[in-house]
Amino acid sequence: MRDNEFIRTKVPMTKEEIRAISIDKLQLHRAKRMLDVGSGTGSVTIQAAHTYPELDVVAIERNPDAVALTLENIEKFNCKNVTLHEGLAPISLEGQFDAIFVGGTGGNMREIFDWCHELLVPGGRLVLNFILLENAIEAAEIAEEMDWQELEVTSIQAGRWTGLGKGHYFKPQNPTIIVSCEKALENQEAQESAQA
Repeated sequence: MRDNEFIRTKVPMTKEEIRAISIDKLQLHRAKRMLDVGSGTGSVTIQAAHTYPELDVVAIERNPDAVALTLENIEKFNCKNVTLHEGLAPISLEGQFDAIFVGGTGGNMREIFDWCHELLVPGGRLVLNFILLENAIEAAEIAEEMDWQELEVTSIQAGRWTGLGKGHYFKPQNPTIIVSCEKALENQEAQESAQA
């Protein structure tokens, strides 16, 4: 989906190039239920719900302006498979998820990881986006410490072809660091504790 399809304000939005890679890393083709933490404009929520209409998408956002904007975009794209909660994660949610996307931790990195570990099914995917290097490093270190599987840290820099005077240049977007990992399968966890 193109960025210009979404209703926009000053609320931050995960840009389409980053969104495409992040959603791909969530492996939603095999998911039944997804959680978006820090939905912002709702771009990840909407694209996931629109691309996978059978997917149950739950979103959380603490900023009232962003909540209102996400609701507007849900209505615009007629996404019937989205539930939006206003609040600061971690919050109490029912059931488990196959995939969790984190667009913002609100300074609660460790709590978010513990909470995501509880909410994800074994083999479930966790993808986090950061613009601050320190936050990405902290996330990767916590993921390693908690023995998340298939940890990948990827830096993405995208630029858009933009006119300037008689010529063109690539207008840069903020570089984004994508941290992705997977919750260990139960038999892996049992084997690791037996070996410890």
